Amino acid sequence: MPLAYAAMRRVIGSVPMYFQVEHLFEAPLEVVEAAMFHPDYPAFLRANHEVLTSISPQSREDDGARLHRRIHFAPLPAFEHIGPKKVPAHWFEFIEESVWDKHQRKLVFDHVPIAEQVRSRLSTHGESVLERMPDGRTRRRTSAHIQLRNLPFMLRPFSPMAEQLLSREAKRMIDGEARVFSAWLRLQRPQAQA
Repeated sequence: MPLAYAAMRRVIGSVPMYFQVEHLFEAPLEVVEAAMFHPDYPAFLRANHEVLTSISPQSREDDGARLHRRIHFAPLPAFEHIGPKKVPAHWFEFIEESVWDKHQRKLVFDHVPIAEQVRSRLSTHGESVLERMPDGRTRRRTSAHIQLRNLPFMLRPFSPMAEQLLSREAKRMIDGEARVFSAWLRLQRPQAQA
């Protein structure tokens, strides 16, 4: 779709930006699942991720079939200015509200910005699914929709570019997490085999 047409659609009504990424992990699904939700993983992720400056688990409730979590993430700003205006770093912070379905091996998440002026204009919703591969590895498919809404009229034509930038940064953050998670898995595998 040409950018001008996409921009016109944004002025009339917002259409979310969709993306999907896949990662293969060198471990069986059960090992990957246990490592993902290990209580020490957030600290390891924070210490080794190039974009995340802070990760703070807020809550964790396990009802047997589902694991509900809230985690505060503070990434480095994706950009520092919008025109001449400096963008505060806290505008990029968000709470991940997620539910892990243990039977489906699927995480459904919403990234809720902590700054009200961002929360009223940006929504991110997605899911990550684990799949057992025939060779014993595990594939994780993550997909998300990022949508800007309620923008001032003069900024609406720029929302497709902003959504592309935000999706590129989200993919970068997810790819970085996958690299860190692979290292975490290597540390967890000897424990799982013991």
